[in-house]
Amino acid sequence: MMAQPVPHQTTDKRRVKVYELRHNDWFDRGTGFCFASFVAVEEGQPKEPRVFVESEDQPERLLLETKIVKDDGFQKQQGAFLPSPPYSCPFLMSF
Repeated sequence: MMAQPVPHQTTDKRRVKVYELRHNDWFDRGTGFCFASFVAVEEGQPKEPRVFVESEDQPERLLLETKIVKDDGFQKQQGAFLPSPPYSCPFLMSF
């Protein structure tokens, strides 16, 4: 069963640029709107916190969907959130 986001308010979204780390280089995945939500992945299991980025040009297309993990480290650097090595989430969001 695919995770379904909990409905959210439009005002909860923030415009971001998404980059993906491939072979030690950052590739532009596009610009979209970011929001966080708790989703039920499996029936009867606790909801998981996730971050979503919907494409600005094609709102039905997700640029990013990732689980928020307590032990993942992130650094804020010049208006961007960078994952700390080792990269369990090889994506960067620039605000």
